[in-house]
Amino acid sequence: MSDWRNRPTLIENWNKDIDTFMAIDENGTTDFKGIQKKVKEDFFSTFGDQSDIVLPHDRWFTITGVVMERNNFVSFKDTMNSIKYGYWNEGKYQYKKGLQRVVLHSREIRKKEGPFNPKVINYGELMGDISSLVEKTNFKIFSSSIDKLMHTLSYSNPFPVYNLCLEFIVERYCRYLRGSGKTGMLLLESRGKKEDKIILEHLVDLLENGNRYWGAEDFQCIKGVYFNPKWCFKQENQTSFILLELADLVSYPIFKYVSVDKKDRAFEVIEQKIHNYPQYSGYGLKKFP
Repeated sequence: MSDWRNRPTLIENWNKDIDTFMAIDENGTTDFKGIQKKVKEDFFSTFGDQSDIVLPHDRWFTITGVVMERNNFVSFKDTMNSIKYGYWNEGKYQYKKGLQRVVLHSREIRKKEGPFNPKVINYGELMGDISSLVEKTNFKIFSSSIDKLMHTLSYSNPFPVYNLCLEFIVERYCRYLRGSGKTGMLLLESRGKKEDKIILEHLVDLLENGNRYWGAEDFQCIKGVYFNPKWCFKQENQTSFILLELADLVSYPIFKYVSVDKKDRAFEVIEQKIHNYPQYSGYGLKKFP
């Protein structure tokens, strides 16, 4: 049995035998407690519309995977590096932990923090370059979102939303791989040894045993599951894992779209990359329940 099945493992190189990678990011929280409390507090919830008792951003949880083929990675890497070197000296910034490679982190970008402070760079130009990078890069999107309020109201013992969202996109990724005769790997951002181990165990069980809808043979196209941090500590944080950055940039616009049911410019930039566009509902973009 391969090491990656036994413990959360970092990957640094793209094996030449692997056709695609799916890098994964998430938005929202997996916690049900706040929603369950609000449902209990709503005395008339059984008789009326409960849709307004939870704010949209607290109500939804989203996991998004970006799938890139091996032959598209080099050009993506070159463009990503040209942006970083163009705005920061040697593509690095003095973070609290020292001089590190700039990571295009969606939350910091939106809040204009750290390396994205307009006093540090030309923020407007950077936004244009990031939009161009995402628009011109060749990749596919598989995303799933769970309405935690409706999930809570529909099930007495709601299934963990992270695991459920993850299964939805892995199922669809594998269906795409089988249809194209390709192989793939999963890349998740490391959250900590305990958290990573729980996720790995769930994924290994899915890949080896299948689920109620798909057999183990349907998941054989996945050849590995890996957990990488934002920065490569083996190189003293002087490099980053850019596929995870792409997933981070893409996931928030989708989370925002499903939360408020309104397309903004950021969503429009990525919409055509959602698998099975324009009929992506239920395919590249899954909403549950």
